[in-house]
Amino acid sequence: MMDDTSAAQQVRAAILATLEREGAGAGVLLQSNGGNAKPSRYNIVMPLTGGRSLAYNTVSGAFAVWEPDDVALYERLQQEPMPVRSRELKDFVFAGYVVPEDMDEVAEQETRYRGARFDPSKLTLTVAPTMACNFGCDYCFQGANKPTMQMRQDVQDAFIAYLEKTLDGLRSLHIAWYGGEPLLGIKIIERLSLRILALCRQKRVSYSGFIVTNGYALNKPTAQLLHSLGIGSCQITLDGPAEHHDQRRALLSGRGTYDKILENLQEWINEVPIVVMTRVNIDERNYESIRGLLHDLAARGFGRRRNFTVYFAPVEAITDVCHGCSHVAMTKRGYAKHEAELYRLAFELGLSPLPRPPQHLGNCQAIRPGGLLLLPTGELHKCWDTVHDTKQRVGSIFEVDRVSEHPKYKAWIEWSPFNNSTCRSCRILPNCAGACAHKFVNRDKTLGEAGALPCPSWKFNIVERLLLRAEKMGVITPADIPEGLETSPEIVGNNHTFQSVESAAVAIGA
Repeated sequence: MMDDTSAAQQVRAAILATLEREGAGAGVLLQSNGGNAKPSRYNIVMPLTGGRSLAYNTVSGAFAVWEPDDVALYERLQQEPMPVRSRELKDFVFAGYVVPEDMDEVAEQETRYRGARFDPSKLTLTVAPTMACNFGCDYCFQGANKPTMQMRQDVQDAFIAYLEKTLDGLRSLHIAWYGGEPLLGIKIIERLSLRILALCRQKRVSYSGFIVTNGYALNKPTAQLLHSLGIGSCQITLDGPAEHHDQRRALLSGRGTYDKILENLQEWINEVPIVVMTRVNIDERNYESIRGLLHDLAARGFGRRRNFTVYFAPVEAITDVCHGCSHVAMTKRGYAKHEAELYRLAFELGLSPLPRPPQHLGNCQAIRPGGLLLLPTGELHKCWDTVHDTKQRVGSIFEVDRVSEHPKYKAWIEWSPFNNSTCRSCRILPNCAGACAHKFVNRDKTLGEAGALPCPSWKFNIVERLLLRAEKMGVITPADIPEGLETSPEIVGNNHTFQSVESAAVAIGA
């Protein structure tokens, strides 16, 4: 399917090796009783010049250039019956581009999705040692009036008692430390982590930790301590170069934070193997400055490191207390266009890998049965975006056994992207998995297109990002891309609307 060049052969070999390792593609044929073939509903086919196409399958991950003969064969398949076991279709079937005619691909994906979502061997939890924060970000989902209390000892003890009962039979435990600013509760993180690590050793459960921090207190001693406690990755946020970041993410006193955060990282990035995922929030106020941020990060030596990467996220009005930022949020399509361009620059500067569509993006803690978020008060929530509102709790750490009976808990568990027609018909459903369930379950808390509509940026720029990937892999050049080729509903399927989100939410009684 690719040009007979060494680069193309290497890419094809890598694709086939991936498919073999993950059991994709070939398994379709092995499970088939024969019969005729049909194109997979999850193909994204992008026309190139010279009668060729770039094709990606969102289930198998197959990614290849189709030569004119391949394109003709694929078009022929859509016009006349062809046996799924025919020699002509062997490569198409192996890659997952073609499946048996009697295969219900949506049902297959729902089975796969449920297997990941309801896997009883894995548990993901979030713990907030404090909801206090030393920053005063204007778009914060918590608003300006944050509680200052830290987690009481009885809450900590109840959490450990819960883990003692819950870890039996598990293979892995993942904990995200959250806030507020969790490093304001570093002593609590240390005490709880030591107890958690001891329990995991006793129960023979693997443990991994992650922390969401603004980075202001993440100096070398703190990074070393976190690493010793099993925390292997962190998220920090930079909203542009200093002049923009310091306007948006200042201390409560108004003092800037940009230089301090980067000085902290430079102090330990070479010595402590914590992976730093740098989130860049983008809206109408700062999008033009982000290129300056990327160049500054590269100039400071953060490029081409195994433990430093940058990713981008839109500012969204996802809770009622941050509705004030809705007027600066970008449209979905406008944001996606800028994001695709920024990923190109980030890759060229060594700050981000090539774009690779995710698998089950929306399969988060909130929709998994065991997924819970513990607040300092002992309240339990399902979602990070509800912690500011005690009415959204699903229970208490002191009565965990009653959580599954709570109506709000049931709303999260009953939600599924397969229960609404827009998600079911989408070609990137295997990548997206409905994206943000909060926007369905708590639709009355979100505002505006960016905040209320769940489709992720992949729905609006997957073509541009796949073209970038193919170009940087060396299998196409810019000259191979027809003028005006971009992501469209014809290629990926229809986007959610306010009406489709409303109907999907009503269906679960949210």
